[in-house]
Amino acid sequence: MSTLKRAFLYTMRKKTKTLILFLVLVTISTFILTGLSIYKAADDSALSLRQSVGGSIRLELDKSNNKNWRYQQAAGGMLVEYVGTPITDRDIQKIMSIDGVKAYNGIGDGDVYAKDFDFISGISFGAEIDDSRLPSVTNSEYFNFFTRKAFQLVEGRHIKKDDDHVVLISSAIAEKNNLKLGDTITVQCCFDNGDYPDVKLKVVGIYEYKGDTNPYHTTSTDKRNRLIIDHKAMQEIMQRDVIQYDNGVDFYVDDPREMEKIASQIKALDLDWDSFTLTMDNSAYEAVASPLTAMQNLIVWLIVGCVAVSVGILVLILSMWIKQRRHETGILLSVGISKSRILLQYTVEVLMIAIVAFGLSFFTSNLISQGVSDLIFHQVSESQPLPEIELPDDGTEYLDITGQYIPYDTSNVETLESVQVTVSPDYLLYIYIFGTLLIAFSVSAASISVIQMKPKKILSQMS
Repeated sequence: MSTLKRAFLYTMRKKTKTLILFLVLVTISTFILTGLSIYKAADDSALSLRQSVGGSIRLELDKSNNKNWRYQQAAGGMLVEYVGTPITDRDIQKIMSIDGVKAYNGIGDGDVYAKDFDFISGISFGAEIDDSRLPSVTNSEYFNFFTRKAFQLVEGRHIKKDDDHVVLISSAIAEKNNLKLGDTITVQCCFDNGDYPDVKLKVVGIYEYKGDTNPYHTTSTDKRNRLIIDHKAMQEIMQRDVIQYDNGVDFYVDDPREMEKIASQIKALDLDWDSFTLTMDNSAYEAVASPLTAMQNLIVWLIVGCVAVSVGILVLILSMWIKQRRHETGILLSVGISKSRILLQYTVEVLMIAIVAFGLSFFTSNLISQGVSDLIFHQVSESQPLPEIELPDDGTEYLDITGQYIPYDTSNVETLESVQVTVSPDYLLYIYIFGTLLIAFSVSAASISVIQMKPKKILSQMS
């Protein structure tokens, strides 16, 4: 009689044992399949959230390397001039060629007088001067003031890479000066040295400042006075030969989880690293994704625990049943059937039951997976702290025009209310592969004490 036939007849004859083992295998495979499905769903949700929230890597001038800076006394105080290697469009294109980098925003720096309009006046420490610092941007939609929702575009459009001599102004300046879309304003660089021309800028967008209005701001530091312009306009205002990104370039990545890898690839590029530094910012993602991260970690431990318990249960059950079959084992050995074939028979018996049990677990897992996922996500979410994003604080908040010191507005950041779970047939294949290995190990562990005995000894111990 073949091994397969003996295995089939035994499972048919021992209906109670077969039913018990069937229920055990259905339960084990259901929980493991549910765990795998929830983990995959959480991973997919995390990827979607990462791509939505995003993260950035900033290439900026190294302010700690004194050899890149020249300090000299000027009429208005100390003049600081950068003399190191500037960030160029060629450097930017090298970084944009790296997989995973989706966009960038370069930030220039200038300081201008208002020639035919007025800024919002602030406190003054001497003769009042109607001037304010202003940034130039590659794409204002990626500018920190907008991404962190300190500014909200209420009219017009954002500045794009190919724009030439355009400006975004605040609603406060528009209201004070009766300005509207399509109007022009005139500015002039307010630096002491150099002969700077009047430069006209066309208003293409109006933003509203959503932050608090601090009465202690000067005209220059009041966020409502930020004129956001394109790089070509800044080049003419500052009378430079080339476009310069004085306040660095923010590179935006598809997946914040890959930031370390992308940063290492950037550092491997042929750039002047004596003049540049890299900083990474994925704090927004980390703040809103903490429930998913905690959920995935919990699921991993649940799967590991389920596997360990499953092995223990299977080994215990099979050990008791195989010991009860010592007589049968002794007879099979005595008639010349090898130990390996006996072990194979025991394994095939369990696999016959498992084939049906694993298939049924696909349906039982579909019934419980969403409920289990909602329960775990709810419990994990309640245990996580509210999103808090720390900001750098080196005393330059009032001077900053890049938006680095603007807090993230997490009130409208995309968050997840639940993780939608789908049990894919592909996961069932993993259950069959893993389950077969689990059964083979469990049968071997359960059979070792009996299989090692001699047939004569086995038969002599029959009760």
